[in-house]
Amino acid sequence: MNRLYKLYEFRIQILSISIFIFGLAILSKMFYLQTFMASELRAKTITSAITEREVKGFRGDIYDSNGQTLAETIRTYTFWANTNNVIDREKIITLFSSVFNNPKEHYKQLLSNNKNYILLAHGKYESQCEPILKEIKNIKGLHCDVNISRYYPYRNLTSQVVGYVDRDYVGQRGIEQQFDPLLKGKTANIKYNVSANGRLREAVINQNKNADNGLAIQITIDVNMQSILLDALNKGIKRSGAKNANGVILNPYTGDIIAMASVPDFDPNKYNEFNPSNFSNRTISDAYEPGSTYKIIPLTAALEMKAFNISDTFYCEEGKYQIIPSKIIHDHEPHGTLSLSEIFIYSSNIGLSKMVDLLGAQHIYDYSRRFGFGVRSGVPLPGETSGVMRKYDKWTRLSGPSVSMGQEISINTLQLALAYSAIANGGYLPKARLIKNIYGKDYEEKDFLPKPIRQVMSKNTSKTLLKMMEHVVDKGTANKARIPGFRIGGKTGTAEKFIDGSYSKKEFISSFAAIFPIDNPKYVCVISVDSPDYSRGKHWGNETAAPIVKDIFERIIINNQEFIPIKTEYVTNTKNKKVQLTSNTMLATSSKINNNYDKMPDFRGLTLKQSIKKAKERGLIILPIGTSGRVVWQSISPGKLVDHVSKCTIKLESM
Repeated sequence: MNRLYKLYEFRIQILSISIFIFGLAILSKMFYLQTFMASELRAKTITSAITEREVKGFRGDIYDSNGQTLAETIRTYTFWANTNNVIDREKIITLFSSVFNNPKEHYKQLLSNNKNYILLAHGKYESQCEPILKEIKNIKGLHCDVNISRYYPYRNLTSQVVGYVDRDYVGQRGIEQQFDPLLKGKTANIKYNVSANGRLREAVINQNKNADNGLAIQITIDVNMQSILLDALNKGIKRSGAKNANGVILNPYTGDIIAMASVPDFDPNKYNEFNPSNFSNRTISDAYEPGSTYKIIPLTAALEMKAFNISDTFYCEEGKYQIIPSKIIHDHEPHGTLSLSEIFIYSSNIGLSKMVDLLGAQHIYDYSRRFGFGVRSGVPLPGETSGVMRKYDKWTRLSGPSVSMGQEISINTLQLALAYSAIANGGYLPKARLIKNIYGKDYEEKDFLPKPIRQVMSKNTSKTLLKMMEHVVDKGTANKARIPGFRIGGKTGTAEKFIDGSYSKKEFISSFAAIFPIDNPKYVCVISVDSPDYSRGKHWGNETAAPIVKDIFERIIINNQEFIPIKTEYVTNTKNKKVQLTSNTMLATSSKINNNYDKMPDFRGLTLKQSIKKAKERGLIILPIGTSGRVVWQSISPGKLVDHVSKCTIKLESM
């Protein structure tokens, strides 16, 4: 042993010295790094273990006046499989066939291909694929991508008012476009820890983990009233064969837009499947000559200036009057001498023209401006037209009478409804109110309270006009709007469309503006119907627009027990033949209306299948929102009287 050691002693000493020197160098380096370079290296290590990602908050929700969600941001799910890897083929086929009610053969065919990506289901809502989401962890080879989508639970019900969000997540039309900057979620840069394998872990502490969501907006629309309006418009357009129709229901005191709709409409969840013309909110975007509904303006001017009394008479030339050598005015029916009140009730163009000539055209212009015509109403929606009203220095000899009859001027439906609201509320033109409130973080609350714009008539003039409007329905040109036992007032309009430089003899805008109840106004409703079928005689406002309003008010009466049939007598008139109806006749007729209706079932708590079965037994049509869970809301209250062809929207949610 000693001999061997002596033989390699020198080599061992060299190796020992080398190990000592190498170890000393390592220790020196470690001492240097941990002492002199510690802070710099610590910062580099932290930086390399943290990454930054851009995160965007959810878009704000939109609600109706009762808190029902009209637009919300939800997650959608897309399922796929990689058949080049091992997958639970039978589990996937059985589960997807059961959930989506497709034949198993469909999924067998899909999965028979060897591909890295096979799409099984795309863009499904959580309620549609809940069983799959619960089982996905236990199914080998099944993958799920989660996306953020905008969802409109009521589909077409409020489509033109609410609008939609496009593929780039930008608001288009309606509230979505008008308030896009407020609804948009804010973007934030969030720092995440990075694990050794490169995956993101929890966000770094001492920072806000979530980007701020967009603001929530509550509007004045009531989905129950909206469903009544939309249903009545659809029925009306079907009856008349019209191109389109629109309507609005207002609270005349606050200017609240309770309902606003146009047909045809669209489903904002599938907006790309519809004609873009369906996107227009025609209550504000379409300008048209109002016809006789505009006759409230010259009547207001005459009464406010005390130039005439309603008993003053004018000879109406038996239906034909040459106002100037080149212009003849006609009445729908010939009349002799009529009082100013009767001129309004029977809508005599001749009598009105004679009154306006004596009053002066300047006053017609001034009062038109006072009522807000020729300027936008200011409703917070995109696409509103101001209508057309020429400056007074551009008027001709015929402009005063023509504008008074609703010609040479164009308006939109909302403007007309606001004007009639001034009659209903005692004389004040209200400001259109659509936004009830806006909620959200760091949002400075603004004043959303109702505000009148100006007084346009006295209370006495308002009362006089209301009384005349009631006579229009009871014995004048709007008898198709009459509901026996209930006091309704209104004015019809039938205007020839101005096409290619002249007035058409077959294309008309038929309209009706109504107030209910006339003695204690709660609702102003204006309906406009574009080009009803002339060949069927449906072009008159009384034949097309008035029945739509009647349908709406009947539904309101049925759903609201505060409206009780009156017992007073009134006089009707058909072709100048006076007929007196007793209180018993009215009540009998009113009860006849109710006999045509049945009570709405209570669907709350039922499944979709149970609801459809129950509705079918009553002859009702169900429009479901959602496909799974149980009914939590229905558009028509349980126990309310409805006709046998009524449609009821139900909303299902997982309990």
